[in-house]
Amino acid sequence: MGRGSTVNDGAEVKLDPNYFCTRAPAVVANIHNKMAFTVKRTLMNPKFDGYKLAALSEADVVHALLLPADGLSQATVAAGAYLSFQEVQNRIRHNHLSPGIGSQGSATLGYIDKAGIFTIIEIDRSTLTVRFRSVFEIPQVIRSSQRGSEYPVAICAAPDIWVISDGGGQLFVVRTPQTADQAELLAQHDYIVDNEPKPCRMHAACMRNESILIIVSSRGQVEKAASGRPSLTFHLATLRILIPDGPPMDTRSSPVEILWTKRSTDIPSYVSSIADNWLICAGSTFEDVLDPIVVPMEGVPMVTLPDTQPTGKPPPPYSWTQTNDSLTIAIPLPSTTPKSHIHVSIAPKYLSVLIKDAEDSPFPIPRYAMKELWDHIDKETSLWTWDKQGERTVGLLTLHLEKKNEGTKWPHVFAHDGTNPDSEEVPETVDPSEMWKIREALEKYTSDLQGNGEFGTEMPSLAAGELDPSVDTEVGRRMTVSYFDVLTGQEASPHSAYEEILAFPIPSTISTLSSETDARSMVIKRGIDGLLFEGPVVPTVEPWEHTTTFPALGFVLASKRDLRYAFHLGKAAIVALESGGKDVNPNMYIYYAAKGAPNARQSVVRLGRDGSAGSLVGVALVETEKGLVLVGLRERELVLVCDFL
Repeated sequence: MGRGSTVNDGAEVKLDPNYFCTRAPAVVANIHNKMAFTVKRTLMNPKFDGYKLAALSEADVVHALLLPADGLSQATVAAGAYLSFQEVQNRIRHNHLSPGIGSQGSATLGYIDKAGIFTIIEIDRSTLTVRFRSVFEIPQVIRSSQRGSEYPVAICAAPDIWVISDGGGQLFVVRTPQTADQAELLAQHDYIVDNEPKPCRMHAACMRNESILIIVSSRGQVEKAASGRPSLTFHLATLRILIPDGPPMDTRSSPVEILWTKRSTDIPSYVSSIADNWLICAGSTFEDVLDPIVVPMEGVPMVTLPDTQPTGKPPPPYSWTQTNDSLTIAIPLPSTTPKSHIHVSIAPKYLSVLIKDAEDSPFPIPRYAMKELWDHIDKETSLWTWDKQGERTVGLLTLHLEKKNEGTKWPHVFAHDGTNPDSEEVPETVDPSEMWKIREALEKYTSDLQGNGEFGTEMPSLAAGELDPSVDTEVGRRMTVSYFDVLTGQEASPHSAYEEILAFPIPSTISTLSSETDARSMVIKRGIDGLLFEGPVVPTVEPWEHTTTFPALGFVLASKRDLRYAFHLGKAAIVALESGGKDVNPNMYIYYAAKGAPNARQSVVRLGRDGSAGSLVGVALVETEKGLVLVGLRERELVLVCDFL
């Protein structure tokens, strides 16, 4: 296991002290050259030795209860949709639980169930009694195509005021007084692009005077990149909804006002309202939408997969596409393949993909042992995911490889493709959506088509392969940090350089943790440490302030194979939460602040009592008279974790 050793599920984590003696000064010196994030040497902890288990009694701290009706599902949308790598990753990390603004006596949360019903969760602050209120049913619209529909989202913009997006372009503003069983519809609008509702994901909302500002993302056009190749883009837009003074006379839908639109090659991972700006973290920068050179979808070259039904010949062993700076490879595997049977090792010039018991597969599975790539990649930012594809018989192992030589066009994935009978040449799939057709072809090949194509529930595994100890510390996502004026979209200051972000603030109903200070904070990876930074209210070129250090956080997070969420609770602790799944309870790991000591506490608890309650799909924090309570939303169960700090 790389530097030091670690054992999961509560065992002590010890680190090699020589690592800090030899590496920490060099790491800190390099950080001082960063424009936006400057490290305070006094907050570093080179003498840190490791985390020690502090046991928590699950019977005392974990309380679970069933959700009303049929619960919710992360497979609600995307049926039959072809998703890009960015869209898959964004859906995996989506938090389905939204904090509200409760009263003095109760904390309020909200979610949208699988039937499209917005449900309020009220938690009594003194007794922890939970009350569910199903207050609004999203009107179902029959569309010619559901492809591209996003998750429905509900966001609290003011006390008792929620904004609801159905994911298909409909927006609703409702009032939810505690004394009413049903919400009052205040406004209904459509996000119209090119004269039709545009499917979108709602990220954040805030009140400004007598209006609500909403920021959404959506799939953009296929445009020509700098290299001249078609590239999928994403749009980011701020919308404004005026709130009527009294009960509306007419709630018929009308087009929403669009204040500004930008585009990028990635979807935001974090959005927060800071003063008069949006704070946005994403894997690419944003630019104004002017007059893009649009490539018509019918003009994009397609790869025609062979008709496997009459010939019995399977499609190629993998599909792949590339951008200016990355490659995405999709390898089909039987959906019954356990994640523990998948072994991926990524090196700068070599790739290994080994599947245990591959000979039992109904179709051939490629085996790559230290196979040489066509060019070098950056293994520190490359990762892989395994998606079972719901009830289908074929899932996809997807590898995202970052090019070391940006701008270089690869003719093949591997160095010797097509040069001998044992190395098949696989042509590039130019349209990213075509990568998913390999599943359809193999379904025909195996003559065992089942299910409805719903989005699978398996969660990502970082490229911390068992075959290469050097990748033990690879975790986090490379993102830029930007401020944009909420009304004009003007960038308030130069965006940051790309940083590996380990954790964002946990969604919360608590005044001390949901303040602007915490909303503009994040944990940045430095070496194997996690450094908490707090940003300015008014963005300037001044660096963010380094306020505390979580030693070896990158190291311990990399050991989590099913890590779905990682949040910081101010300076107190980091919580890392696994997804769980069928018959498996998700785990919650807590890493407490070291505060300069050579050791720090860690704890682990299972979220829920019923292993069949489904995956963890949402997390939030509430304040009660008994202290802070973490609320976990599973597909069929609500979990409260008390007394964990």
